[in-house]
Amino acid sequence: MPQSDEQYMRDLYNRFRADVMDNNNSEFYEEDELLDIYDYAQDEGDDMVMLYVLLAGARLYPDSKFLDERKAFFLSSVNDQSARAMFDRKGRKDSALWGVLDLSLKNYPEGNPEDDLTELLASGVQFNCEAIIRLIDTLHDLDRDDLIAENVHILEERTEFKELLYYEVSEALINNMRYLPVARDLADELTKNEPFNPDNWVQLAKAEFGLEHFEEAVVAADYALAIDPNHLHALLMKGLAMSSSDNTRQEAIALLSDVLRIEPENALAVKALAEAYRADGKKGAALEVYRNFMASEVANSFVLLDILKMHPDEPDGFLDLFASQSGQSERKWLELAAQLANEHELLGALDMLDYYHAHYTLREGMEYYIRISYEAGRYSRVIELFDWCLEQSQAPEGTRYGFSPFCYMLVAAANLMAGNYLDAIEISEALIKQEPPLTDLDDIMRWRGMKTTLKYINELALNPERIPVASPRDPVSDILPAEFFRSSWGNIDQKKQN
Repeated sequence: MPQSDEQYMRDLYNRFRADVMDNNNSEFYEEDELLDIYDYAQDEGDDMVMLYVLLAGARLYPDSKFLDERKAFFLSSVNDQSARAMFDRKGRKDSALWGVLDLSLKNYPEGNPEDDLTELLASGVQFNCEAIIRLIDTLHDLDRDDLIAENVHILEERTEFKELLYYEVSEALINNMRYLPVARDLADELTKNEPFNPDNWVQLAKAEFGLEHFEEAVVAADYALAIDPNHLHALLMKGLAMSSSDNTRQEAIALLSDVLRIEPENALAVKALAEAYRADGKKGAALEVYRNFMASEVANSFVLLDILKMHPDEPDGFLDLFASQSGQSERKWLELAAQLANEHELLGALDMLDYYHAHYTLREGMEYYIRISYEAGRYSRVIELFDWCLEQSQAPEGTRYGFSPFCYMLVAAANLMAGNYLDAIEISEALIKQEPPLTDLDDIMRWRGMKTTLKYINELALNPERIPVASPRDPVSDILPAEFFRSSWGNIDQKKQN
């Protein structure tokens, strides 16, 4: 069976990488081979191999124009001045790739490349494969997909590699809903120009899926599978598209399961399969897919967010896995909990905070924990946490928690909601008398709102008969929007009051 281009590139890359790791400089590589290795390493994000290709090229082909251009781009990711020095040196021949580097150096990361792009395209230079890829990547990184879409027809006139251009532009635009129809049309053009390339049909399937044209996505994936029945991305796209319908979900589950048998670390297939099971009412099967994925590798702990959004009956098993992989960094746990809370997944956030506090003890994030507990209506838990913190502060070696006035107000409101009226009165009256010295206008306005709320809490605690029994009113959430509770945990009340 003849070796595919992909297999050839991978084998060449692996051979060169093995030579680097063994410190073996005896192997000889053709210039084209070094270019192939460099480009493959770039796709793999392997900076080490990219660097060693440049070193080998400098030794074997010191006058290589193509390696010289790549060297400049490599330097631009490390040091702009070094890349600019290479660009400005005498004797350098102009090319499209050098022009793209110039555009990048002038505009990255927040400049406007429009004029420089117009000048580059008007210069009449021809774009080779690398120049096309670099230009599209640079404009995409600068968040200028509009320039990519608007200039496809001009780039067509400046290159012999139209299929590569169509593919790169389609790939760059496929996640931008505004330009997704452009990505779809380019992918469709690819299938007409190269109908026996399965990757083109997969690209079309991706675009159709993004446009929610699920039947068209299945048709495109089927064309790819007719060419290559084992094409993993085609199987994945067909499974994704078929999972959107109740009528085809069972077949989608079978396809996605096949993908994971071949590539168990495929995160997209994992999420798609779990979602398909969930949509089919099989929550346990969905959670098991995620559990296996989490257990397979440390890097897969990110799926914990998806797991907690499903509200498992026993979340501790998943949190045990996360803890074993991520450790007890309070910041990391708080960031994930805040992400859940900001997506209105309070129960998932509390699962994380409950677990962390029980196993490691919250310190920096304790006030955030109290806030989220209050918003979730866990008033007894708020009081319990606050009392625990007071005990800690009185212990000789205990942690001192400095809470903001807002946190004390939540504790007063929690006591009111729990029927502890004397405690609610004591806390609210003490806060009203406090009158913290404030100079910032935002803080002054916030304190005025809090003072009004505290008076309301005090009034209700003094007259509990005014609280409706069937549906008691929350005195804080009535006045403050829910988003106030879920403000980033790292920015909570920078000016704390003790």
